[in-house]
This record gives sequence, structure tokens and C-alpha cells, in this order.
Amino acid sequence: MEKNLNVLILTAPFGGGHKMAAESLKKEFLKKDANVEIFDLFSTSYPGFIDGFNKVYSKLFNVGNIYSFFYYGIDKLKDKQIMKLYKKFGYNKFTVIYEEFKPDIIINTFPILSVPEFKKKNSIDIPVINVVTDYCCHSLWLDNNVDKLYVATDDLKNKIKDLNYPLDKLVVSGIPVREEFYKELNKKNILEKYSLNKDKKIILISAGAFGLMKNLKELCISLNQFDNLQVVAVCGNNNELKKELDKLSLNNLKTFGYIDSIHELYKISSLMITKPGGITLSEAAAVKLPLILYKPVSGQEMENARFFERKGAAFIANSPSDILSYTIHLTNNSIRIRHMKKSLETIYQNNSSEVIVKDIIKSYVQ
Repeated sequence: MEKNLNVLILTAPFGGGHKMAAESLKKEFLKKDANVEIFDLFSTSYPGFIDGFNKVYSKLFNVGNIYSFFYYGIDKLKDKQIMKLYKKFGYNKFTVIYEEFKPDIIINTFPILSVPEFKKKNSIDIPVINVVTDYCCHSLWLDNNVDKLYVATDDLKNKIKDLNYPLDKLVVSGIPVREEFYKELNKKNILEKYSLNKDKKIILISAGAFGLMKNLKELCISLNQFDNLQVVAVCGNNNELKKELDKLSLNNLKTFGYIDSIHELYKISSLMITKPGGITLSEAAAVKLPLILYKPVSGQEMENARFFERKGAAFIANSPSDILSYTIHLTNNSIRIRHMKKSLETIYQNNSSEVIVKDIIKSYVQ
């Protein structure tokens, strides 16, 4: 590159996946000596409002029918007044950021319509790129003023192509995850680090960044009866949940709050029980960790879960008793586990951040 690129990556506060994807892309661009800034456009535009909205969003997200209506009803709302308002959401703040940073490339890890709207209104000749962070894609991602769309799988590419979206804008890249997930580690050292029993199968339970998984106490008590299992529960930022689990004093249970080194736990586990967020699923696919997906919310969670189930990489569980049955089945069925690992290997796209960054530079810089 003749000059250092200015790369602006825009994200949103709704869940942790968008930010994690943005950080992975930033790290890769920095290897190319680019100047990179990440902005949570919504939080910086409306800090007070977004804080309250995020609490409502968390509650709505876990009320399936309400969130489902929003997610699957996007197409019906596309020409309504609410979409015109959404295109203005963060528009003024983005204008300021654009003038100050003067980006050469703009990347969204969340479908922010004010950015392509700004490009159209101001006739700017700067690539606007969307990186989809789920294994499904609703129409907010498919704005005509977006120059390129990076998606997780060929299946998703074909679905979008069938909607008459321009094929030359679609690139199958996978979903960006931290490079720690695809680097080799010494499992013996990790087991010793966390004082885990090498002779037991480790069941990793990820309650999500905000510890939203319900029925976790009941599940841990049920799994504790099996001496051949070691349960590792990651509670995210939910300190109360961790305290509740610790009070159980279960001999086969270890708990953690939020940890940066969660990739280490992925790599020593036999099975993971989690919610089906796009980043979490991609991390599991990177280390070929079989999955039980708990109570997917109707919307992108359900679409993600169904895709992994259809590919033979996961089971969908709707109750703690379902989880218990699947856990017993899988920990006693090495053939099925091998099949699931193979399926995860076919889903995973290696070095997604590198693929995206190299393609952007090739397409718009060199």
C-alpha cells in the first residue's frame, strides 16, 4: 500500500458479537499498518437512550414472540416510516466522525443504515462494507449502497443470491473470531492451569456475555451426579449467577465470570452447552467443539441453531432434561462426536479476518 489506510469500523451495543468481530478485523488491519478506529455509533450518538434501550432489548430478545415479530417482519417494515427514521439513527454523529477521521474504508459489523444513506446523499466514492455476524441474514444488511457483503457460508450466499442481490457483492469469508481460537495450545498445560481433571470429560456451559441462560442451577445439579464429567460454567458478567452456583458446592463444578482466555476452555472441552450467537458458534467451529444449543430465541438465534443442527454439528435443547439426555448420549457415543466434529470442520472458514482484509485491500486499494 502506498499510504496507510484509514479504516473505520462501526458496531453496535446489542450483544457482544458485533464488537468482537470488529476487534478481530481491527487486529488484522493493524498488521497491514492501517489506521483503524472502532466506533459504537449508537452508544456514542445517544448514550442515555441506548443504556435504557439495551435493558429493554435484553428482555425483548428473550421474549421469543416479540423479537420474532421484529426479526421476521423487517421486510414488511422496509418502506414504512420506522425505516426512514432508522436511516437517520446516528446519521449526525457519523457525519462528524467521517469529517474528523476521513476514512478510506467503512465497515459495518451491524446493519447500520445511516452509513449507506450518507454515502448515497453525499455521492462519496468510498467502499461501504457489511460483515454479517450470523449464519443468516435479514434485509437490513442488503442495502443497495453497500459495496460488499461478507457472509459465513455458501448456503447463506446462495440464499441471498436468490433474493436477486448482486452476486459480485457477495463473498463467503466466514465470521471473524479471535486468532487465539485457531492456534494450537498445549492441553495438558491448560488442564493444570485451571486445576481440571484430565481423566474426566469437560462439559463447558457458556451462559453468554451477560449470563442470560436460565435454569443453570438445575442443570449443574443434574450433571454433577455423573462422576466421569467435569462441568465448567462461564457466567459472563453475571456475578450473582456465579455466586449462586458457587453456593451449591458441587464437587464436579467449576465456575468462572468473564474471562478473556475462554478459548483455552473451548480447546479442552468435550462438549459445549450455549446460546447460538453467531460468534460463539464460529468459535466452537474453529476448535471443532460439539454443541448443545439451549432454547434459541426465534430470530437469528433460531436460524443459527437450525443451520448447525441441519449440518449435524449441534443438537437443539428446549429444556434442562433435553440437555441432560443429549449430554449423556454424546459423552457415551464417540462415533457421533466424531461426526459432529467433522461437520463443524466443514462449516468453519479458516482465518476469516485475514480473508476479509486481504479481499478488501485487493478490491479497493491495490
